[in-house]
Amino acid sequence: MMTTHPQRVLVVTGAARGLGLEWVRQLTQDPSNFVIAVVRDPSKATQLIPLLGPNVVAVKGELGDFDSFPAVAEEISKVGGGRVDVLINNAGIMAGAGASYSDGISHSTPQEWDEQFRINVTAQVFFTLALLPLLEKGKEKKVVNIASMLGDVNHSEDNPQVQFASYSVTKAGITMANLKFHNEFKERRFTFLALNPGWVNTDIAGEGMGAYAPLQPEESIRRCLSFVNRATTAESGKFWSLDGLKEAVTQ
Repeated sequence: MMTTHPQRVLVVTGAARGLGLEWVRQLTQDPSNFVIAVVRDPSKATQLIPLLGPNVVAVKGELGDFDSFPAVAEEISKVGGGRVDVLINNAGIMAGAGASYSDGISHSTPQEWDEQFRINVTAQVFFTLALLPLLEKGKEKKVVNIASMLGDVNHSEDNPQVQFASYSVTKAGITMANLKFHNEFKERRFTFLALNPGWVNTDIAGEGMGAYAPLQPEESIRRCLSFVNRATTAESGKFWSLDGLKEAVTQ
């Protein structure tokens, strides 16, 4: 539990590795932040453990278990002092042909669609709903839904050779869900951002594609965080890339 009263309480999902871990690492550099890292098993989050301390705590949360969300929200409220200022819905998965650059939609399976929609869309929607009462009490009321250039129609039209079909559709889905949240809650001064972090060298860059990614996690999240910090309700409901670009870019 936090021992002081920080200016910001931030929740990051999927914080055990990759971009989620980098969100936590960069947020900890500001001593006014109190970061709550949501991970499947805190005891096994070996890369996250060295970051834990007075201003960073890990909370157990299985995003595939929707029934557990009220209990996770209660634990977040307990350690965070009853409020959340910023929620970063970072958790996501690639599966099957959804992780393939070259295998098209005809190679996909119903199972991979179900798995990816459950985590990449449905979980984000209902985890956000579970935390809305805490966000309502926050100073910023800000939700960041990690989107992707792969979910952008124009980007897909311009790059027909790039597949990742089922994964791309989930990212189009979370971009639309972001807008639906904005439409319903804009009068309550929430800010919902669909944010594309670019093509980053992580485990979720696509099968064997990480080495080709033009961005490293540090640069991607540094630029994303700059935008998140300055974004207001004027940017809510829209799709953005990195440090506030309106186009679906890779870098």
